[in-house]
Parts: sequence; C-alpha cells; structure tokens
Amino acid sequence: MIEDRASSRSRCPGLDRPGAWLVAAAVLYACWLLELVLPTGLSVVDGYVSELLADDQPHRWLFRATDSLAACCLLLAARGLRGRWAVAAVLVFALATLADTALPLDCAPSTDALCRDREAAGAVSLSHHLHQVTSVLTFVGALAAAAVLERGTRLPSARVVLILLAGTGVLSAALANQPGAGLVQRVQLLTVSAGLLLGARVLSRGAVRPGDGPPR
Repeated sequence: MIEDRASSRSRCPGLDRPGAWLVAAAVLYACWLLELVLPTGLSVVDGYVSELLADDQPHRWLFRATDSLAACCLLLAARGLRGRWAVAAVLVFALATLADTALPLDCAPSTDALCRDREAAGAVSLSHHLHQVTSVLTFVGALAAAAVLERGTRLPSARVVLILLAGTGVLSAALANQPGAGLVQRVQLLTVSAGLLLGARVLSRGAVRPGDGPPR
C-alpha cells in the first residue's frame, strides 16, 4: 500500500510530498507522446516506445532525459512512502527505468531490416541484449505497485489500472515483435501514468492501510 510517511510534515511545500513527485513522474513518463508531433519515423502501432531511445534515433536524448527524470521523481516519491511492498515496488520500477535509459537499444528493429538481422544473428551490443531484461523489470515494478495500490485502497479505478496492466502484459508477451505490439505497449504506458496519478490522488487524501476502505 502507498502511504505518506511525511503526513506530519503537511506544512512543507507541495513538491516535498510523495504525491507531487508521483504527478511529476506521471507527466514525464508520458513524454513519449511527443512522438505524435516529432518526425521519428517509427510506427505507433508496430514499433516499441523503447526504440525512440535507440542509439540511431534523432530524438533519443530527449526521450532518455524525460525517462531519467521520471525515474528520479519516483525515487524521491519512494523516500516518503511507508510500507515495504510499496517502497520495493516503486524502487524496482524507478531503478529499472533508469537502467532502460542507460542500456538503450542499438537500433530500431521495427523499421530497420539490418537491425533485425543483427538481432537474429546475436550481433548486437550487450546494452541491446540487457535492454529487454530491464524493460521486463520495469513492467514488473509497475505491476507490483499497481497491485499494492489496489490492495491498499480497494478503489474501482485502482482495480481497472491493475487489470489493464496485467492484460496488456499478457498481450505484449503474445505479440512480441509482431504487428500491433507497439499499440498494446502504448496503452500499457498510458495506464502506468494513470496509475501514478491515482497514487498521487490517494496520497493527497491521506494514508490508507491495506484492508481499509477507500479514502473519503
């Protein structure tokens, strides 16, 4: 469950509160939406968002920066949370997101046939290989945080977030590197941002313990 360890410091500025850091993380984590106005050349239906950060992409530093800042905001939020499961889930999510940016793909396989051939032949860098691991850990952290939030609040909206994350996770595995995989991933990422905003809302209404009813 997500609780505000700093509730006794309610007079502190808003940005000192975990909820505010979660809002900032949600906004920054959704900055991949800038692909809709930038000439990335990647498909929003078939290409993965992580390809925006690949070494051969023109706007890679923008997307790496926003993801890194989102992860930093999550780390700051975790400092004010109480409950080992909540803290652990947010930390895994944050650290895996940082690893995602530090270990980018070499190239964008959804649009680059040579890149796909390199992947198939195993002729990509260690960073490229490890990126798949960090991406899975990022999802696991986000899913765990959503589960903790749902258990601690019993809010219908938290349940929807959890179900959507779990559902898109299954679909992503089934459609790995197939047409439509990118669209499923984007729904998943929007759900993560929505979950962060919901967590911030819960914190703004006061601490909730696992098993308690939703805040009034």
